[in-house]
Amino acid sequence: MEELLGNAIETFNKKAATDPKLRGEVEGKVRRVFIELTDTEGYNFVLENSRVGGLRKGRVPDPDIHITTDSATLEALMKKEMGPMKALVTKKLRLTKISMEDLGTIRKFF
Repeated sequence: MEELLGNAIETFNKKAATDPKLRGEVEGKVRRVFIELTDTEGYNFVLENSRVGGLRKGRVPDPDIHITTDSATLEALMKKEMGPMKALVTKKLRLTKISMEDLGTIRKFF
């Protein structure tokens, strides 16, 4: 799981560095993200300065975006075997503490 998330972060950062539209969407934002995995330890990271910082294990206090799912669903999302909207509708993915603007940004991560 850690490798999949690390690859997604690397891909997102490369795209944010080369895509003016994405960079404009995330520029100036600071968001602490916590991915709570119901079947194992969760992960957190920070979006700041138009890039996602290092991935860490464990909770982050008072995250701006809180994602709850299980390992299998997260893996399916990361491998593009399942779309985020399907995961939301089937309640395999829950997003709390997230604005509509942030929802659009986080969809680009998956």
